Amino acid sequence: MFVCAQAHSAHADLVKLKNGGEIRGKLVTTAAEQSRSVSVRTMSGAIVTVSTLDVEFQAKRPLTFEEYELRARLVPETIEDHWELSEWCRENHLSRQREAHLEQMIVLDPEHEIAHRALGHIQRDGVWTTLDDHMTRQGYVKYRGRYITPEEKQLLEQSREERDQQRNWLAQVNLWTDWLEGRRDDQRQQALQHFKEINDPSAIPALQRYLAERPERNYRELFLEVVGSIRGQAATAALVKMAVYDGDSGIRHKALTSIGPGQSDYAVAEFINHLHADENIVVRRAASGLKELGGQKAIPQLIEALVTNHAYRVQVPNPTVGVSLGTSGLANSSSSIPVLPPDLQAGVMTGMIPPENIHLPRSNRSFHWQTVRIDQKNPEVLEALRELTDADFGFDERTWRLWWLSQNS
Repeated sequence: MFVCAQAHSAHADLVKLKNGGEIRGKLVTTAAEQSRSVSVRTMSGAIVTVSTLDVEFQAKRPLTFEEYELRARLVPETIEDHWELSEWCRENHLSRQREAHLEQMIVLDPEHEIAHRALGHIQRDGVWTTLDDHMTRQGYVKYRGRYITPEEKQLLEQSREERDQQRNWLAQVNLWTDWLEGRRDDQRQQALQHFKEINDPSAIPALQRYLAERPERNYRELFLEVVGSIRGQAATAALVKMAVYDGDSGIRHKALTSIGPGQSDYAVAEFINHLHADENIVVRRAASGLKELGGQKAIPQLIEALVTNHAYRVQVPNPTVGVSLGTSGLANSSSSIPVLPPDLQAGVMTGMIPPENIHLPRSNRSFHWQTVRIDQKNPEVLEALRELTDADFGFDERTWRLWWLSQNS
């Protein structure tokens, strides 16, 4: 490694070394050096040259990234300092980094109103939540910027002719399902034959209702057999949905393998959408699908999904007075209210009354439901990235982003 002094640089390119180290500054590698070495003018003005054999990747970045990383390393763990840095990020258009510091403010103070509102959270029934989560719990979906019922969304996406066709299929599939459940062998055989002859995408909603949503495995297998023979995006979307939501791993695998070769690109797009699902298990299953389909264009979204945040409803105890007797016999409490009468407290402290002779009442603690958000690492996402890129930076999202930037710069 060779070092020589140069003028201060206003760039923040990055060279990631195979040993895990980083060199930041401005790439100044000459054409003659490119095959054997990489040179960087650092923020201090020095030029650092390393062999290309020691370089994992290199990426060009704006100066604001370097300034942010320096500030982030030095920021104290206080609400005020994280707020100040979040405002700096806002002024410098670093939205993802800003959200990280606002979220850290909430970790330090779960009821911090300014941080919640800056993140777009709303308060309902005394609980902070996102508008999307609140509306989803109310049974709404987001469609073109507004919240509507799933049925309204389906109607908006369909023409009148399509709706008429789907209504006809609902009646027909319902009849054939009744035949499958009947006692007459001839009707059961006719129903199976009718199902296998379906090739109209308009039948898919009816098939989902009467076959895919059944708890019996054989009905869901029949659904896959029928829909797998239908070509088009509607069939592909139905198969992808089955591949991420069905509780049977065998059904999920069969749904994935039923996707036609000509529908891989659309299937990849559908799996990418499921990387943003509220349920963590759906995110992980979507990543497994992308791994199998070789969705190269999904790499940026997979990087973002390495660690995802999910909401859970949990029971937590209501605040109570915590009581214990210390080794000295002193009654300790998390409350400022005296636990023992003064005479008993004095007797315990002076040794006149043994602590074991005092029996505190059992605590009948009450509980309430609370929504908590948890960051979860997704191993299936990491496996997909390893398979699609031949690289491995673990769950280090920052290094993955830098590497991807280096591949596209």
